[in-house]
Amino acid sequence: TIVALLLAGICACSQEAPQIKAAAVQSAAKSDTVSFSNDVRPILETRCIACHACYDAPCQLKLTAYDGVQRGGSKVPVYDPERLREAPLTRLFLDAHSEEGWRAKGFHSVVDALGESDASILEGMLALKTNNPLPDAPRLPDDLPLDDSSSWQCAANLDEFADFADDYPQRGMPYGLPGLSDNELATIDRWVADGAVDDTDYSLSEAEQQAIARWETFLNKETLRGQLVARYVYEHLFLGSLYFPDVENRRYFQLVRSRTPPGTAIDVIATRRPYDDPGVERVYYRLRLNHETTVAKTHMPYRLDSMHLENWTTWFFDADYEVNSLPSYDIKSASNPFKTFAQLPAKARYLFMLSESNFTVKGFIKGPVCKGQSAVNVISEHFWVFFIDPDYQRGEPMLEYLASVQSILDLPAEKEDTLRLFTSWDEYAEKEKAFLQKRRKFVAQHLNDGGFFDLDLIWDGDGKNPNAAITVFRHFDHASVQKGLISQPPKTAWVIDYPLLERVHYLLVAGYDVYGNVSHQLLSRIYMDFLRMEGESMFLLLLPADKRKAKAEYWYRGANDRVKEFFALTSLDTLPSGAVAETVDDPQLALYDKLEQHIGSAMYRKFRLDGQPESVIAPVRAAIDRLQAAKGRALSFLPHVTYLEVLLDDGPGYFTLIKNVGHTNNTSILLESLSIEPDETTVSIVPGFIGPRPYAFMQVGIGKIDEFTDSLLALDDDDDYGALMDRYGIRRTRPDFWTHYDRYSEGFRSFSAVDYGVLDLNKLENR
Repeated sequence: TIVALLLAGICACSQEAPQIKAAAVQSAAKSDTVSFSNDVRPILETRCIACHACYDAPCQLKLTAYDGVQRGGSKVPVYDPERLREAPLTRLFLDAHSEEGWRAKGFHSVVDALGESDASILEGMLALKTNNPLPDAPRLPDDLPLDDSSSWQCAANLDEFADFADDYPQRGMPYGLPGLSDNELATIDRWVADGAVDDTDYSLSEAEQQAIARWETFLNKETLRGQLVARYVYEHLFLGSLYFPDVENRRYFQLVRSRTPPGTAIDVIATRRPYDDPGVERVYYRLRLNHETTVAKTHMPYRLDSMHLENWTTWFFDADYEVNSLPSYDIKSASNPFKTFAQLPAKARYLFMLSESNFTVKGFIKGPVCKGQSAVNVISEHFWVFFIDPDYQRGEPMLEYLASVQSILDLPAEKEDTLRLFTSWDEYAEKEKAFLQKRRKFVAQHLNDGGFFDLDLIWDGDGKNPNAAITVFRHFDHASVQKGLISQPPKTAWVIDYPLLERVHYLLVAGYDVYGNVSHQLLSRIYMDFLRMEGESMFLLLLPADKRKAKAEYWYRGANDRVKEFFALTSLDTLPSGAVAETVDDPQLALYDKLEQHIGSAMYRKFRLDGQPESVIAPVRAAIDRLQAAKGRALSFLPHVTYLEVLLDDGPGYFTLIKNVGHTNNTSILLESLSIEPDETTVSIVPGFIGPRPYAFMQVGIGKIDEFTDSLLALDDDDDYGALMDRYGIRRTRPDFWTHYDRYSEGFRSFSAVDYGVLDLNKLENR
């Protein structure tokens, strides 16, 4: 029985799994003392965190830090699409700070002994896999659900675990993947038996202390201006993985609000949203070492360097303006950045976000949600983003414009109770109409160059900033963002100005509550429809005037009358365009070419084919060109994200295949499937790794690349895809799966060390 199994502890593996090559793990199996930081944490990072990180971790069991292991699991999911009231907060390192505190919130231990046994839930789950290894078959059985939170079983005691093990013997850990090796199991078993203690050195180096002191001095000025600027910085960087590029052995930090000043222990102020009332008269902004392992799906790196310090000083402190009082934390005004920060220069605020636009947009893509179809089905599968030049977002005209619209730019987050969804929708729809009328006037009067909406309005990164253009890819219920114009020209694009960029941040980052009720989440999603169409309509202004309406109608085929009403209020007929000649055959493609030339030397090329060594691209260029030129149903059988390892003569080359699902429009929240057009599916081939949650791993020798391409383009059903995986796939059932996973992970780290984080396996398919 499973009880006997627990009493016996961890049994010997009946299946020889691949060994981790880390010397620390192997030495731990032979020593008397097991170290969490040197022996256990590497196992969690390479075998467990792939599924147990962020809010979508099963049973809220986050294994990204010792504190998460100690906290344990919960039966209450974070994601609940039927929640009528906001849920209690359970954020690691914020909402409780001790084991007792988490037990009071309903979390149960996974390392304490169960009942009279010597084994814990953690050991029992691993032992369950050892005694019930994966079947010797290409695919998992159909009764083993994947990526399905409704099937979670969160055993909290011996009886519940015994029932779970008897009912679901194939659900041991790692779930749906090969088991751990003998050394790994023995290491964890011995660590738990020794009391599951943490020996991690969290002390700061002298260089880190100096960097922190420098930045905390900047962020905690006594002047009213200094306090308001610091509040603005915090509300935009609170999710960032902040690092000091000049300090060796890079570690990441978080910007937090504290009750205590620099030089003393941090007493973090935990509020639901970053602009909620801190409950103290004086807030201090502090840099706290992030104890969690970096995971790709939430990693948002941001440099704290001398360039940023100099820029922020120039923008916010050298400018001539006054701050006469500090704004309120009342939710009605605090959720509206145009009210809260009205005393700060608009150009300074815009430059702050624009200079790191990749980070800013990544906030709503990676930010507080982790995943969620209703959160990202508001965006297209693949689109490019450009920005209005900040020189057109300054001075008295901009101040007057923002002052005239600030009261109608209230966001859904200002609603403490959003149960009245449809009433709230009507309210915000009317405000959006009023805003569009004012925007139309501002565009006509101030966003023009000699009477034309021209390329000179578009920011070129000042010839050096790679954030001048970014690319967004959607992967069903999550998305990715990177600098540069990546892959083939997309169907849609945005042009973003300051009011739009600020609202995107406060709607879906600062103001979005993953613990909120269903109405809050739906209203945020609905409001984002407005913002997407604002960005798209601004891009359309760069097209010849007689082409704009037809293009908008193509993007929104089958959309309801509200969408048509919206576009009737945009600025599509406000100005003639001087960007593209009216006589060109394809104005949108011509515009893309001109925009790329306009950005010029600032273009970021790391994820572009023309940014790779010729030795990597030349052997596969013809295949990539064929695939990216294709469109049709065959490509609809591909996974959303596939990591492809091409075995070249000089070593492996890594690419990401991203499926771009065809849609007639992106306006449906709950019935998205009705707008899907399989015949319009395309695929983007990107060098390196984009998309933190691979759905499939594939491997092909360079001599088979043409055959591989032919097979992709000939897919006709799921059986064809299964045959493709038989030939080229690295399925989750392979005994050597972990060896391949480690190699892909190392390839990711080598390709982009700053972007690197542990890859997520919750989406890995079973096809």
